[in-house]
Amino acid sequence: MFRKAGASLTRCLHHSLTMSKRLPARRLDGLEYNPWVEFIELSKEYETVNLGQGFPNFPPPDFAVEAFQQAVSEDFMLNQYTMAFGYPPLTKILASFFGKLLGQELDPLENVLVTVGAYGALFTAFQALVDEGDEVIIIEPFFDCYEPMTLMAGGRPVFVSLKPSPTQDGELDSSSNWRLDPTELASKFTSRTKALVLNTPNNPLGKVFSEAELELVARLCQQHDVLCISDEVYQWLVYDGLLETLSSSFT
Repeated sequence: MFRKAGASLTRCLHHSLTMSKRLPARRLDGLEYNPWVEFIELSKEYETVNLGQGFPNFPPPDFAVEAFQQAVSEDFMLNQYTMAFGYPPLTKILASFFGKLLGQELDPLENVLVTVGAYGALFTAFQALVDEGDEVIIIEPFFDCYEPMTLMAGGRPVFVSLKPSPTQDGELDSSSNWRLDPTELASKFTSRTKALVLNTPNNPLGKVFSEAELELVARLCQQHDVLCISDEVYQWLVYDGLLETLSSSFT
């Protein structure tokens, strides 16, 4: 039976590679370029250190390995199909943790959705919330997936750039020197705007948006009835010697 299934799969794959009909969906037109592929090749060519992807050179901590081993050996619930909205003990912990962080009570079954990684969460959000013709405001520079995810959902990306604000010496000595222009940001909102993507700390600048900038984004989103898709994947990264600075930026 397995041999027959393998042969059928091979024939299906061969057909997909040789079929005369167009193979990729038209919504993928123009999305062939991937900056990661280009930079990986450049890092190989010039023998540089590739900081584009995180490949840890150390093992997971012992407590994580032990917890994993215990879960798969003792709890039969964790080796079955997962529940569609997340494993209840996990969603309860997440609801409690983020509820305290946000200062409000969260329902673990209504307000928390567990996905396969942040990339999966973003893709799901765009597909579920962005309709054909909707505009999505994206702050530049931006992580490369926001634009193609908008386009794949049928939306139209609208860009607004962070502006350099040099010090008195004319230097850009910190990522905080790159700021949103309130007037320009406000001008990007229209009746077709469905969402704004906020990435803080920003990739690639590392900029932590100020409280004033966050209040500006919140005020405009509320005023225009617009969703804010907040990508905060780097929120918990802290560098030695900068804890006090980062803490004051988040408060």
